[in-house]
Amino acid sequence: MDRAVVLLSGGINSTVAAAIVREQCELALLHVAWGHRTAERELAAFQEIAEILKAEQNFVAELSCMAMIGGNARVSRRMAIEDTNAVGRGTPATFAFALLPTMMSAAAAWAASIRARRIVIGISEDHGTGPTPIGKLYPDRHRDFVQAFNLMLQYAKPADRDLVVEAPLIDLTRAEVIKLGHRLKVPFETTWSCYANNNNPCHRCIACTTRQMGFLQAGVPDPLALEPARG
Repeated sequence: MDRAVVLLSGGINSTVAAAIVREQCELALLHVAWGHRTAERELAAFQEIAEILKAEQNFVAELSCMAMIGGNARVSRRMAIEDTNAVGRGTPATFAFALLPTMMSAAAAWAASIRARRIVIGISEDHGTGPTPIGKLYPDRHRDFVQAFNLMLQYAKPADRDLVVEAPLIDLTRAEVIKLGHRLKVPFETTWSCYANNNNPCHRCIACTTRQMGFLQAGVPDPLALEPARG
């Protein structure tokens, strides 16, 4: 049976991507711990999801240097996390430059080690929850990025090794991802989206609001919706 490495943050999209892969091949889950504000909650989500999905293998990669480097509001408390209504068409303060390609490189190294032939990421180009597509705000949430990384892999791996990055949710809105996850019985109650807090969602950051709008548009109850907001 084929084996695939799924980059699992503990959020909605990556968890749905993992549920899709579980239906197709042997599931190996990789979580990258990079020292951001909600690292503890995301790691707890990863551990619960890995157990629920019965992943054959799981691995936590330490990337704490990203927090030391800083440069974004997810790791630096001297930078404010914008409320969604304050996000324009420019890159948000929560964008962590070079984070996703670094994570994918770690996934490629582990995939080679365990003989996996696929790396799966849960990005979408347009959540369909606001005026600006997410791929315009975060430049690595774009199909061109995936294609470029796959081209790089052709030069970074042995010629006889099959390895490709896939983004099965790239064309889906957040509501469509949630509907798909609902059909696959994804444990949404274990997922975490908030950029600001480890305990309760702030209900203001872009991750919280796209989650809220996605569940609303999908007509599926969000199990975290009743958790009180916290500053």
